Amino acid sequence: MDEHFLRLGIPAGIEDGLLTGTARVRYRLAEEAMVSVIIPTHDAGPYVQRCLNALRNNTAYKNVEVIVVDQGSSQPDAQIVLDRIGRGEWGDSVRFVKCGGDTSLPAMINAGARISRGEYLLLLADAAAPLQPDWLGDMLGYMAQPDIGVVGPKMVGSDTKVSFAGYILGLDGRIAGMHDLHQPIDAPGYFGRLLLPNSPSAVSAACLLTRKSLFDELGGFDEAELANDSSDVDYCLKVWQSGHRVVWTPFSVMLLDHVVEPPKGEALEDAEIEGQRGKILYLPSKSSQTMLDRWRDRIAFDPAYNRNLSFTSGAFEPEPVPALTWDPAYRPLQRVFVLPADRWGCGEYRIIAPLRALVNAGKIQGVDSDDYVSLPELFRMAPDSVIFQRQIKAVQVRLMEMYRRNSKAFHVFELDDLFTNIQLGNSARREVHHKDLVKVFRQALNQCDRFVVSTDILAEEYSKYKNEIVVVQNRLERAKWGGLSGKRRQGRKPRVGWAGSTTHDADLAIIADVVKALKDEVEWVFMALQPKGAENMVEFHAGVPIGEYPAKLASLNLDLALAPLEDVPFNHAKSHLRLLEYGVLGYPVICTDITPYRGPYPVTRVRNRYKDWLDAIREHISDMDELARRGDALRDHVKANWILEDHLDDWLKAWLPN
Repeated sequence: MDEHFLRLGIPAGIEDGLLTGTARVRYRLAEEAMVSVIIPTHDAGPYVQRCLNALRNNTAYKNVEVIVVDQGSSQPDAQIVLDRIGRGEWGDSVRFVKCGGDTSLPAMINAGARISRGEYLLLLADAAAPLQPDWLGDMLGYMAQPDIGVVGPKMVGSDTKVSFAGYILGLDGRIAGMHDLHQPIDAPGYFGRLLLPNSPSAVSAACLLTRKSLFDELGGFDEAELANDSSDVDYCLKVWQSGHRVVWTPFSVMLLDHVVEPPKGEALEDAEIEGQRGKILYLPSKSSQTMLDRWRDRIAFDPAYNRNLSFTSGAFEPEPVPALTWDPAYRPLQRVFVLPADRWGCGEYRIIAPLRALVNAGKIQGVDSDDYVSLPELFRMAPDSVIFQRQIKAVQVRLMEMYRRNSKAFHVFELDDLFTNIQLGNSARREVHHKDLVKVFRQALNQCDRFVVSTDILAEEYSKYKNEIVVVQNRLERAKWGGLSGKRRQGRKPRVGWAGSTTHDADLAIIADVVKALKDEVEWVFMALQPKGAENMVEFHAGVPIGEYPAKLASLNLDLALAPLEDVPFNHAKSHLRLLEYGVLGYPVICTDITPYRGPYPVTRVRNRYKDWLDAIREHISDMDELARRGDALRDHVKANWILEDHLDDWLKAWLPN
């Protein structure tokens, strides 16, 4: 290896590395060019004193000048240190620059650079201190290579645990995130990363070495648009863009008492938006938004971090969401990202099942998520469409705005209920209704290109809010329902019943007296909810997860199914889904004569009067053969007209831009 460097004319030698079986290249410096150390500070006198003493006593490389840039310090201990610098107690090579109290960190660094005399600039935090004499020589050895533009060291806290080891772009949903914090100083890290020199995309200004000529050529740190955060990351990326590399070395170790704070933007810590992966999303600050606009592809696909590794499950953990590992250059189909409002019936029928069917049919690439992904994850996925189902909280609108600002995706808002007019007897009203509901609803629609609903009534009602409204009716997924059917005549008496969600108290109240009147003539069967006052008269089945619902409904083996609905605007806007669920299983149906149940469905409709329901049920169970024929007719109608997989183009047209 020594001969190799000799042939290339590189003054370097080989030593054992920190990790068994690895080698260290130690570059020899041909001359001692001056290094200007720039230390920004504010009211941190003891830290500055320690830093200056450590630089003087623990730095073998001597051609160094130090420039302390003070941000209007007023504390007595800080003033004492600055006065000592002025009196020359650390020598003529240490001086300070006084800045105003509102001067930003990038502006302080630039101010120090302007008066520097060195060939190299070393940016150093006031709370930092070198831990071995050859630290600067090692960093300069890398910097002597013409293709290297920035070098950063390993930093550890006073507990000897890692406090900085290079940034990973996009990690934790930030512009740049931290990894391996609080690992022991000799921990190997991921594939030995903490003990091997490597090339991250960026290192921290807490200790950053660069050439003065390159710093000037690139305009220094951006103090105009990145005054608050990210200026060091931005500089490193400009260095990369200019054709130079960033190097992080474990052979130079620097004490840093506090953990480097990565650029983060505004944390949205509202528990309502913490997803199942437990992450917290960040709204970009002004500076962070500038970084996203400049470097979004680099942030999404950091070359120092494999795209199959997660941004949010922890550094170097496999990415659990397959869509986030899609090849950005391979797009055989349009990509759809959907955000269902829930994992129950509404989310399943309107979002999850259509997406699943479209993907299985090879018509799109798609993924659903319970929570908004971070912007770096959104950049990775690069969807053509994003579907927002019932996003009606103020914090959700802010996230939608964030997506709109940072993505060219087509936005679709999806709704399955007249949620602005939920009847008082519906328990869902308490969960959905709030005083700013309509205002937030309008704001959400303004962030979307299209509004998709399930019924004509909904389209008519909401036409005052959105011009482009598309109706896509509910259907049943063959893959879930196609092989199921209920058994007939399984009881000693006709089995008559109802199944649904727990929000239908007002609807079941319609037939409560009917249940009591027929308790000796039929076997009553209810699932998830039962009429009040009839608890001892029915066979009750608890609700089940939506994935188990089709098989559970089939297992009830009903001879006759009921679908009562209260005559209120909310129910007029509902879909005919209950008829489809009953019908595909071969259950004949008696239902309320109400808008969603009108049409060419072979069912029996009645008014919501006690006598009408009572007479209709008795008439149906009087002829079990005819009852079975009615069930067969409804099943045939549903399978011929209302199967999801036979109407996938309806969903494609609704979800994708024209």
